[in-house]
Amino acid sequence: MSTATAQPLHLSPASGWQPPALDESAVDVLYDDVVAASRDRRRGYSQPALRVVLNTGDVDPQFGPQATQTHLLPEPRAWLQRMAGALLECMTGVRSTNQIARWVSPLVAERVNARSVIAKRRGARPLHRSLVRRVHLCEPDDGVVEASVVVQHDGRVRAMALRMVGVDGRWIVTAMELG
Repeated sequence: MSTATAQPLHLSPASGWQPPALDESAVDVLYDDVVAASRDRRRGYSQPALRVVLNTGDVDPQFGPQATQTHLLPEPRAWLQRMAGALLECMTGVRSTNQIARWVSPLVAERVNARSVIAKRRGARPLHRSLVRRVHLCEPDDGVVEASVVVQHDGRVRAMALRMVGVDGRWIVTAMELG
């Protein structure tokens, strides 16, 4: 009969208390997982906000969402600077995503909410407030503004692309990309 001898336990020091930074592809994978999970949970659930879809046959032209001309809307540059800052605060978990729900399309709200969930899960808070450095506007059509925004966010200078459409007397962000 042989006797078993216990091997000594080797402990390695912890690598650090902060999680490693995620690259963009990992964030996209996490985002896709969160969106898929939220869609599965919402089956059988009535969405509290209405999706804004213009120019479709099933929308009543008198009582449905109405396109608004640019001259009847707030000045886009100043509005966009405030909105870009609010979107960044929402994506880092500093601001509630419910605060911007009225001014973004449901798809943009879903993306911002997913990034907010990831940021809250990581527990990281930005050291400095996000700063909007520069805004470049382009108006491809009346009531439509496309913008590229240069922001300083989490110690990095990044680009943000936004598309806004005038609906019912206010701007609504219908597309957003953060580089």
